[in-house]
Amino acid sequence: MVHDIERLLKPLSNDNTSGSAQIALFAIKLIRRMVKRTDTRVSPGFCKLISEQLISAQPSMGIMLNLAYGIGKMAGTAQRKDIVLYLDGFETAMQEHARIIAVKVSGLLKKVNVVMTYSSSSTVLESFKYAYMHGSKFRVVVLESRPMNEGRDMMLHLVKALIPVTYVTDAAGMSMLASEDIDAVLIGGDAMYGNGFVCKTGSRAIAELCNKKGVHLYGLCGTEKIIPEQLYNRFVVLDRPAKDLTEFKNKFAAVINRYFEIVPLDMFTKIITNSGQSVMLSGRTSR
Repeated sequence: MVHDIERLLKPLSNDNTSGSAQIALFAIKLIRRMVKRTDTRVSPGFCKLISEQLISAQPSMGIMLNLAYGIGKMAGTAQRKDIVLYLDGFETAMQEHARIIAVKVSGLLKKVNVVMTYSSSSTVLESFKYAYMHGSKFRVVVLESRPMNEGRDMMLHLVKALIPVTYVTDAAGMSMLASEDIDAVLIGGDAMYGNGFVCKTGSRAIAELCNKKGVHLYGLCGTEKIIPEQLYNRFVVLDRPAKDLTEFKNKFAAVINRYFEIVPLDMFTKIITNSGQSVMLSGRTSR
């Protein structure tokens, strides 16, 4: 059973391009398949094994830690129907949280002409689509997001939704942010951890430029991605395989592929969640 679970969940750890919500939805789909193969009352170690594999696959993603924690709590007592109900509820909550955030963001996007985003976040994408469907008119500048270029997926989804988009390299995006009229930047979070917002490496540099130029920076994060204190010891920012950058190997060349970083919350204008009021974090005003 251990090897079967490891094999079935292996694709989760190999996914370097999907956003955390997409990876969590894929995880739920895989777990549902496994649950269907079990007896009505699952074996005592089933939930624990799945929980550990989910954490090992993506320890930097708050949504995966929370999904794993909920499944792990059922270890030894759950029946098949209990796990299915938990997965259904988790997925429904994710969708509802994204909808609530999109409604909140819609009001902000009515005031901008050009908005920038980095990497690929389904929460950010749904917010763009909702705002555009409800009358906002803006252009999205999408940074490609090296080394896996997941920004390309964001660009293609925006094109499909008939939303005007400009697709640029990461370096060109930084230059545009420093010298052109970018009205706001939206970044999706993979986790919120203490006083930090966990997101794609490169976001800290974007935040620094936004602070310097007076550009509003918004972080979008559903509460399912907020890491509770009891899971702090399971959260790890891992380096990704060096081969994503180069196949070259030499004892004099060190290759670091750090995929996530933690941006202090006070560098954002607002963190927008599905819970209560959006959190105002800085006093910056529009340019």
